[in-house]
Amino acid sequence: MRTLSLTGTPRLPRRGGFTLVELLVVIAIIGVLVGLLLPAVQAAREAARRMSCSNNLKQHGLALHNYHDTFLVFPAGWENRGGVWNADILPQMEQKNLYDTLLWQESGLGNWGADGSPNEAAAGTVVSAYRCPSMALPEHVNNNGIPGRVPASYRGNSGNESSSDDTSTIVIPGTKGLENTDQNGIFFACSDIRFRDVIDGTSHTILVGESYTDPQFVKDGQAMDHWYIGSPQIDPCRCDSGTGGTEFSEVVGGTLVPPNARRRDPTLHGRLMELSFGSYHIGGAQYTLTDGAVRFISDSIDMQVYSPLGSRDDGEVVGDY
Repeated sequence: MRTLSLTGTPRLPRRGGFTLVELLVVIAIIGVLVGLLLPAVQAAREAARRMSCSNNLKQHGLALHNYHDTFLVFPAGWENRGGVWNADILPQMEQKNLYDTLLWQESGLGNWGADGSPNEAAAGTVVSAYRCPSMALPEHVNNNGIPGRVPASYRGNSGNESSSDDTSTIVIPGTKGLENTDQNGIFFACSDIRFRDVIDGTSHTILVGESYTDPQFVKDGQAMDHWYIGSPQIDPCRCDSGTGGTEFSEVVGGTLVPPNARRRDPTLHGRLMELSFGSYHIGGAQYTLTDGAVRFISDSIDMQVYSPLGSRDDGEVVGDY
């Protein structure tokens, strides 16, 4: 029923609602909650991406083991027609249709630099297992005459002896260049490494590692560009002496230098930066060991432990990591 005011006028019931001040307080609270939740959401997304990346590396290990079971040897890091190790395992990576398009010849459309060739098209084909979801790069980059070339996240392990692609540009005296055909890792020029050659133990030797790929970053004439399937620069490689060709670090890395060297030591020479494994994850990178296990290795790992993980036969005992 209506009530009367002191003057006898009917008093209307008051309507409930927010005042402007109350509304502003609610908006402020919502903003604080969003600010608190956003980092957690981003962390959850990165955790999912890291897990997907780990699955890619696990797939690499399985594919390389299956390849070894079939051919009794791991694929060569690269050979004298420009093809590289991750082209050889395409059938084991459920990419046989793509593998069947490749031309393995030294001239004509089989050359990796031939415009419009099947090999050029393959280098521009996205293979999701060769790309970490955390990599902050477009899927296609025009590079070295190859339109829409696809950056790669994973490289094979060449060892811990080389400080440059070429013997003529060695950065650290007493080390090798990747031109040399006698590296102590798993993948290098015309390599034919078997399980029995991994004397240090398959659980103590890196097979494949992540890489912090960034073709736009160049230092000392070296871009941090990593690719897959084949390379025009590698094409001139010769298996008789290892001379010829360059940019082998497009497809292999090494443990002579610490992981994520580009981000952790800006003063380092560009050639060493390019050889360094790394990732877009925080705090380290993921690796497939030769036994197929996937491990996350911290950026802060002791080099006395990390460097021997690149060698298959140096006899050093690897500690905990």
